[in-house]
Amino acid sequence: MSIEKEDDDDLQDVILEETMRGRRRIDPQARRERAKLIRAYRKLLDIGSEDDFLRAIRALGLRDGSPRFLSAVQAWHENRRR
Repeated sequence: MSIEKEDDDDLQDVILEETMRGRRRIDPQARRERAKLIRAYRKLLDIGSEDDFLRAIRALGLRDGSPRFLSAVQAWHENRRR
């Protein structure tokens, strides 16, 4: 990661902490990880076949039948209908 990117992330973390003062604490690292996962899901939605999509989400660690797995499959199907 570049120094400018690190500085940007640090600044965003400070801004977030100040705006959330007195409220439930938000973990900046958890927020970044969640954003990264969302970007990965968006890329996965463009996978052509359902079998490829299922292999990809299993590789990410989602277990068959888990709520997150079922939600991802549902999102893929909805994306295909559009």
